[in-house]
Amino acid sequence: MIKHDMKIKHKFIFILFIFVTFQYNLIADAEDQESIEINAKIEIEKVSRNIINALRYGKFGLADAEWKKIQSEVYKSYAEYDYLNGSLLYSRMEWQEAKESLNRTLKKEPNHEAASFLLGMIYAQEDSWSEAKETWLETNQISPYNPFYHYNLGLAYYILKDYNNAITSLSKSLEYKANYNEAKLILAKTYLELNQVEKAKAELTAILEQDPKHMLASHLMGRVVYLLEKDPKKSLTYLKNPRALGWREKKVYARCYFEMRKWREAENLLRPIAYSPFADEYDQSFYLNLLLNLGFDERANDFFHFIQKQSQNESKIAEAYRMLLSSREGKDLLYHYFKLRY
Repeated sequence: MIKHDMKIKHKFIFILFIFVTFQYNLIADAEDQESIEINAKIEIEKVSRNIINALRYGKFGLADAEWKKIQSEVYKSYAEYDYLNGSLLYSRMEWQEAKESLNRTLKKEPNHEAASFLLGMIYAQEDSWSEAKETWLETNQISPYNPFYHYNLGLAYYILKDYNNAITSLSKSLEYKANYNEAKLILAKTYLELNQVEKAKAELTAILEQDPKHMLASHLMGRVVYLLEKDPKKSLTYLKNPRALGWREKKVYARCYFEMRKWREAENLLRPIAYSPFADEYDQSFYLNLLLNLGFDERANDFFHFIQKQSQNESKIAEAYRMLLSSREGKDLLYHYFKLRY
């Protein structure tokens, strides 16, 4: 009887030993897995900082080298992995693949503001400003106090001719970054589109007081001075670089040169406008007058025939061309950066 009890006791101890060992192994495995995940998170955060900093400074080789460090399976489940992939693809202008990667990021982590912001940038680069606007609306919901997000949203509204919303977004940007001259510049452009010239002048004056060499603000101020004072000589003092003028400013400065009897300079500025699909009758007659004043009778005759041959049904082409010019201007003015998250 005693031997039987001893056997049972030994069996119980053995089973208990097996059970404890099994539980210990489970705990050890769980701890190992947790350790792997913690180390993976630390590594991907470090690599993320390195990649984003490298992209910011145009060190694309360094960014690619860092990317190779996180190619094992343990990293691929992280939203940050897809975001970094999207950022690298964006830097190579592979828009479609970048969008797919960033959308995967947002599916895993809907509040990933950096991915949302960059996705909007891609839409803007593709001239899809409506999609950019909708995306940046979401970005601003995720992070409502970032002046740069409000700025890009305001710029999108400006390009889309939604001027009231542009003013709202740009004013928000300035609420969070009072000395943000780029936001003041687009705000001034918006006021000019609404013919609120005095308000535009106030924004431009503030920019030029802080930065007298701000070329775009100076060019716009020359336009404002002409609209308010009709003083071509004074307006021309604000002209810094004719090649950097927008098409609206080219028309104004061409008129200034014309009134100063500097017809050749006026013709050089107005030529691309006159031959564009959206030139109106005033632009065309003004350019024809310039050619005749310069004694370019043959060119004036050729231009007259060019006008006559133009289709009367070019309004859609003209609007598309105007939109592309606005889009190009917008892309030059975008605030663009790769955001650090860690």
